[in-house]
Amino acid sequence: QVYDLMEKHDFHIVGAQKLRIDHRLLRKNGASDTPVREVVSHEQALRQCSEFLKAHPEIKVTRMENTAKAAEYVAQSDRDDLAAIASRACADLYGLAVAKDSISNSETNYTRFICIARKLEIYPMARKISLMLNLKHEPGALNAVVSKLAIEGVNLLKLESRPMPGREFEFRFFFDMEASAADPDVVRLMCELESHSDRFVFLGCYDER
Repeated sequence: QVYDLMEKHDFHIVGAQKLRIDHRLLRKNGASDTPVREVVSHEQALRQCSEFLKAHPEIKVTRMENTAKAAEYVAQSDRDDLAAIASRACADLYGLAVAKDSISNSETNYTRFICIARKLEIYPMARKISLMLNLKHEPGALNAVVSKLAIEGVNLLKLESRPMPGREFEFRFFFDMEASAADPDVVRLMCELESHSDRFVFLGCYDER
């Protein structure tokens, strides 16, 4: 969905960072004696804590626009049976108590954040390229792209597909690869990929930490 928005509004990725996400159950101070009846949080956070919620089927789950808003909602509520799933930073910001630490399904839970710009900008040390391709609807189209990357020695980091709106059984593909736009061979490869696709979108060349 983020890539779709970038294409629609013509933005580019200029940087990226992965941050470890450690979800906690936050409550109002002094509310620990009251059973939790409802938990509020962002949809993604709720999914990432599904095992904890599954273990407590008596708790109502309510989605909110983000985890910070959920924490703020709990802080401003007069209910003692309400809790939020959010970070310790949110607990400190809104004066909430951490009722339970580390309730994520996985201890290695990371979220990738991207920095976007209206104009394409490529900074020094940029070694990752993201592309969106609409490939020709014919046998071997995707294999041809992957083979070109392999022949050029380009490491493919991620490949995702999404259905194309209004076109049955046709997909658009998103590629993340380890490559630099300053490399003439990579530039030539990008030109070849563009010529073999119905639509080619260069989403950015950037450094990811």
